[in-house]
Amino acid sequence: MKDIFLAVFESTTETLKAERALKEAGLKPRPVIKPRTLGGSCQMALKLPSGSLTAVGEVCAELRLKLGGVFVQDDAGGWIAWSQ
Repeated sequence: MKDIFLAVFESTTETLKAERALKEAGLKPRPVIKPRTLGGSCQMALKLPSGSLTAVGEVCAELRLKLGGVFVQDDAGGWIAWSQ
């Protein structure tokens, strides 16, 4: 697996709020177009390094952002749902 993940939110508004909050927390989220294979209604996601996963969870919980899912990139370039 690669060292990046996608955080997918329930709406574009939630994605943009998360991007702002994560930047304020010192992280470097990168907005990307969400792959169609991940489903959902929002067309955006935030790409982040895997080492920031805990911080993303904390920021989302603190601001009550609706995180729709977290996906990690496999070696073939596809995305799979992250589980602990």
